[in-house]
This record gives sequence, C-alpha cells and structure tokens, in this order.
Amino acid sequence: MPVWREWVSDPNPNIRRAVEVGLLRIPKAHYCEAFDLLIPLLSDDNPYVRKNCGPFALSAVACRNPEDAFKRFGELVQSEDQNVRWNIAMCLGVMFGVRYPKQSISLLATLARDERRFVRRAVASSLIKLLRRFPEHKDNVYSWKGVDHVLDVVRDYVEK
Repeated sequence: MPVWREWVSDPNPNIRRAVEVGLLRIPKAHYCEAFDLLIPLLSDDNPYVRKNCGPFALSAVACRNPEDAFKRFGELVQSEDQNVRWNIAMCLGVMFGVRYPKQSISLLATLARDERRFVRRAVASSLIKLLRRFPEHKDNVYSWKGVDHVLDVVRDYVEK
C-alpha cells in the first residue's frame, strides 16, 4: 500500500479517487490500513473525491469491521471539518448504515445538530433512506429536539 499512501495526497483528484475505488474491494485483513488511507480523503474539498468517499469507499471499508468503524466514526464526528462530517453522514445512509440502522441513527443525531446546511442535507438524506427501510425508528428520530431544520425535510420525504 505504499503507492496508495502517495496517491492519497496527489494533486490530481482522479488519482485520489482511484485510491477510493481500489479500497472498495479491500480484504478484511487490510481494514486498518484501508481506513487510515481514507482519513485524509474525508476532508478533501474536491467534489469528485468527496462524492466517492463517504457513500462508497468509506461505506465499503467500514463493512469490514463495523465495531471499529463505529468507534472511529464516534471520534471523527467531533471534527469541525464539514467534509468529514458530510462523508460520515452519507456513509450512514447507504450499504454500511443500512446494515446497522440503530447505531447509524445514533450518530446521525449528533450530526443533525450541525448548523451548516451542507452537513444537515447529508444527514437528512441518510435519515430519509434509513427511515424508509426501517420505519420502526421514526418515533425515536421524530422526537429529537433542536433539529427541526433536519426533521422537517425528513418528514416531508418519509411521510409521502
């Protein structure tokens, strides 16, 4: 993986995205190295890199070791970087989050308090996906306080 470590910081976003694509099929034995490679990409400002990180690469890698992934996510959601928070929120609404809805919703509750629209929209998107598949969590989510800006959007889409 030494070449991938170089590619993570390559100035070309296509190269950085290539790391993400390569990590989609990483064996479980290389989970730690794969997750560590994604850390700098979580804060990447390039839209091409960002849109492939959380919803795809991060989700695929996290599935290799969910217990550790949730531990790391718990630490990463403390970051003030909106791209890090966006990527985690998006990861929680796709393959990884769907496998672990209760834990994902718990992390999304923390992210829902972010004042930035960019992050709130990612949280709403993931909540919509999760609540459509797991309606038994609606009462819990709809009871959250101080996040009406997220819940109003979620209700509009889930209750259609």
